[in-house]
Amino acid sequence: MGLKEIFLLLFLLLSLSINGNVVEGRGSISLSKEEDLEIERLLKNINKPAVKTIEDGYGQTFSCVDINKQPAFDHPLLMNHKIQMGPGSLPKVIKEKKASSLGMSLKTGLKNGGCPSGTVPIRRIKKEDLIRAKSSPNFGKGYASNAQAPDQANFQFALQSTIKDDIDKMYGSRAVLNIWQPKIIGNQNSASLVILLDGSPLDEIRSIHAGWVVSKGLYNNFLPHLSTAWTNDGHRKTGCYDVLCPGFVQVSKDLPVGIGFSPTSVYNGTQHYMIVIVHKDPVNQDWWLFYGDDRKPVGYWPKALFNSTFADHANILQWGGIVYNAGIKPWPEMGSGHMPSKDQQYRKACYIGGMHILYKQGDYIPINDGSPRHMIRSSPSCYAAWVDQQVPGEDYAILLGGPGGNNC
Repeated sequence: MGLKEIFLLLFLLLSLSINGNVVEGRGSISLSKEEDLEIERLLKNINKPAVKTIEDGYGQTFSCVDINKQPAFDHPLLMNHKIQMGPGSLPKVIKEKKASSLGMSLKTGLKNGGCPSGTVPIRRIKKEDLIRAKSSPNFGKGYASNAQAPDQANFQFALQSTIKDDIDKMYGSRAVLNIWQPKIIGNQNSASLVILLDGSPLDEIRSIHAGWVVSKGLYNNFLPHLSTAWTNDGHRKTGCYDVLCPGFVQVSKDLPVGIGFSPTSVYNGTQHYMIVIVHKDPVNQDWWLFYGDDRKPVGYWPKALFNSTFADHANILQWGGIVYNAGIKPWPEMGSGHMPSKDQQYRKACYIGGMHILYKQGDYIPINDGSPRHMIRSSPSCYAAWVDQQVPGEDYAILLGGPGGNNC
């Protein structure tokens, strides 16, 4: 897919989300003959020939695609990119593979070992996925372009930020996130994320995020999914979720971005968590995504996708919850759907613990109570975030979440 086709796809998704004529409850949309033909042509370019297809059990199909012919390499800046199967150097926090004591690590992956050797799983995009963009105006884009703007009409936040001015250049972020299934309706989204940004103005911001997202518009179910996004310009022309546009290079043959999670955490009961690491490779300068207790490399965002400072380091790191709502009330739940408090047990709220930062090209350093941080709470009556140091085995953690409602 060439640069023109990439822009056409992103424009098509945006135009469908704004101008489409959806019949509520039926999911139908009126398309012109030209629009319908354009969708069919784009689908043919997006869905590469598959050696094998795998159903995930939650209504999604993953195509096993030649690793060197995956959609990432349709990006004009990656045409001659040499694929990396792992970073050139790994810090101690990734090598040691220490489990968290916060609950049960949620093992996930495609059945029977996933795709054959030499191929990688890419979520197969259906025609209705593109048409469903109407019911989710945020479809295809990430949150990061709004992560510093809690007054945005369609977003609410409960975040903690650490800023370069407080410390040093930042080259990675590690965190433990317990996984919930917050209730959403229609085209709402609810997420718990690790976010890395360069601090540019919102319409130019470079960023990456990773974590879990519940989004009917993106995944056509109400489960949390391993979700990523990136942009090089505030999502004006670049970037998307997962692999909905060229950019993210998938290397794992059994753990694809977009895969669903089940079971999820239980209020005041068993907690299921995920470990997420976004790491800047000091050798090849690519941004890598690792998942789970075993620090499995999922894939990476090549350095070539970014310019400005973000090609080298992040200026802002954020951890927390974000919800999206396009005019449907009540606002969705965040996390467990319960407000955190200073006295609340970690089994009752969404938590993000085990937070580490790679300040320099060395090893990850844990955040502690004395680390500089800034809390962002956009609607304290609906969502909140608290520091909590009573989470077992973690020196520092935040509790976050809330019920949403009609007055956010």
